[in-house]
This record gives sequence, C-alpha cells and structure tokens, in this order.
Amino acid sequence: MDSTAGNGADTGNEDRWAELPLNVPAAETRLSASAQSLQEHALLAGVAANMRSGFLLLNPTERITYSNASAQRLLGVGQHTLLAEPVFDVRQQLLARAADPDRAKLALDRLWQHPEQEDSTDLALVDAAIHWLRVQSFPIRDTGGDLLGRGVLLDDITLERSSAQARGETLGQAAHELKTPLAIIKGCATTLLGTTTRWDPAVQREMLQMIDTQTDRLHEVLNTLLDVWRLDAGTQTLRLAQVNFLELLQHALERWQKEAPRHRFLLHAPSTLPSMLCDPLRIEQALNHLLGNASAYSAPGGTVKVQVEASEDDLRLSVADEGVGIAPEHLDRIFDRFYRIQQPEKKAGGSGLGLAIVRATIEAHGGKI
Repeated sequence: MDSTAGNGADTGNEDRWAELPLNVPAAETRLSASAQSLQEHALLAGVAANMRSGFLLLNPTERITYSNASAQRLLGVGQHTLLAEPVFDVRQQLLARAADPDRAKLALDRLWQHPEQEDSTDLALVDAAIHWLRVQSFPIRDTGGDLLGRGVLLDDITLERSSAQARGETLGQAAHELKTPLAIIKGCATTLLGTTTRWDPAVQREMLQMIDTQTDRLHEVLNTLLDVWRLDAGTQTLRLAQVNFLELLQHALERWQKEAPRHRFLLHAPSTLPSMLCDPLRIEQALNHLLGNASAYSAPGGTVKVQVEASEDDLRLSVADEGVGIAPEHLDRIFDRFYRIQQPEKKAGGSGLGLAIVRATIEAHGGKI
C-alpha cells in the first residue's frame, strides 16, 4: 500500500511538475506581450505629444479619449475642457470659430456623419486674423474590423493657402499687365493693315512707334517676371565674382544723374569698401530699380541719397528720397509682385515688379531688404 500510495503521490507530483514547462512560458509570453503593448503605447503617446499636427481620438459616442497639445492650441481650449463633462463637441467648437459658418457646417456635416470613412476639409477660422485649418477624419478599427471610433488630425495650412492665393493673384496680375500692350499692338497692326484708308506717313510712323514701344514693354515685363520666379525657385544662376562695390555704386549714380538730370544723386560712403562676392549684373539691376523708384516718386529737383555702411560681416545700403513716402499699411506689401501704390493725381507707373525682383536678388545673395 505504501508503495502504491507512494507511487500515486509521485505520479501526482510528476503531473504537476510536468505542467510547469508548459505553463511558465505561456505566462511569460503573456507578461512579455503586455509589457510590449505598454511600451508601444508609451512610444505612440510620446510621438503624438510632439506632433505639430493636432491629434484627437474620439470613441463611438464622440467623447474625446486623447488629445495632444497641438490639438488644444488649434482648437483654442485646454485639456481639462476637452475631457470635462458634458462631452466636448469638437464640431461645434470649429463652427463657432468659422469665418463662414454656413459653408463650414456643410463641410463638417459631411465629415462627421460618416465616421467609417476617411475624409478632410479646409476651414477658414477667425481669430485676430483669418487663418486656415485642415480637418481630417479617419476611422479606427480593431483587429476584427469593428469600428472603435475616429481619429481627427488638425493642421494649420495658413501659409499653404496664402502661397496658393499669391500664385493665383500673380498669374491674374501678370495676365492683366500683359493685356494692355498686347491690345495696343493689335490695334495698331489691325489699323495699318486696313485697306480702306491710305494713312499719312506721320500717322503710320506714330503707330509703328507705339508697336515698338509696347513690344519693348512686353519684353521687359516677361523677362522681369521670369527673373523673379527663377530667383524665388533658386533656379536662377548667379555669376559670382569679387566686385569693387564702391565703383559699381559710383557708375550707377553717374548713369542716373544723366537719366534724371533734374534730381541730385548723392553718395555717402567710406573712402574704401571691401570687395564683395556677388553677381554684378544682378546687383546693378537691383540698384537701378531702387534708384528708378526714388526718382519716379519724388519731385524734380529733389535729392536722392545713397548711404553705405560696412562692418566685418556685412554691408548695409540705403536709398532715401524726398518724395511722398509710403503709408504704414502698404509696407508689408511693397515687395509683392505687381503691387503698386496709387498716388493721388498720379498714374501708377512701371510694372509693379521692380521691388519684387530687388528682394529676390538680395535674398538670392543671402541678404535681406
């Protein structure tokens, strides 16, 4: 009996020990999987916390279960408000800040009514100024494919929209700028080609002169516009050389003194200046635009003063005239393509591209204006 009992006991022990090699790894696997899941969750939370995009997780009842700092900033609320009772309404918050609530409602209704679909819309929001927010919604599902809720991404796309708007305005202004000389050329050519009238030689010459002048005008606008776009895109090749900047300035002022003899052009600069690595033709072109503006917008007999200061690291040049000046509300836009200030009782001259190409040229050389 003892033997049998002992055998029975031994058998029980053997059974229990036999289970351990099977159960211990399984438990370790579960613990390892849990630890790995926690580690992955912490990693994802860290990534989301540092995203520039706003990131929200909403459950099927539209309650926010997670939000990062960027989402709170873009929505204009704190974390406590997002998680507080009653349930924070993201859609209503966006509508409250929309520049055009009716249009925003249609877009957000489409987005919110279908949490199982991925979709996005751009909204214009009003704070101190209008800015643009891109709202993207996407479904979140479990491994079985069941819908757990939605994720929402918020991105400030104000700069992107401004850039696209500026490109559109530039194209529209370019078309308008080219339309006038083309119309004059077409009108003169059609008139000269007419067979019903014999034109006086003086009239013919006047029309041909207009065609010639307006063709030069077209050529100038197109070349300047192409220069601006190439410089902005970084595709304009600069032919760099060591240049005696003082000589370049003196030659430019002598030329303008002949071009505009009713103005006085003065240069205030050190007796010697260090040579400068630049594209002399591009810099000379920029100087011509600045000096041309100074003479065009100041009365005859006025003084245009060019002043140069040099330090170890840079060279500063200023061009000042005695004209009507620029009102503060125009200062942010005077370097925009085709932007011209309408002066009282004075027809706007030039293409509105001069200061744009000056800025593009200076920035292409690593400077600023």
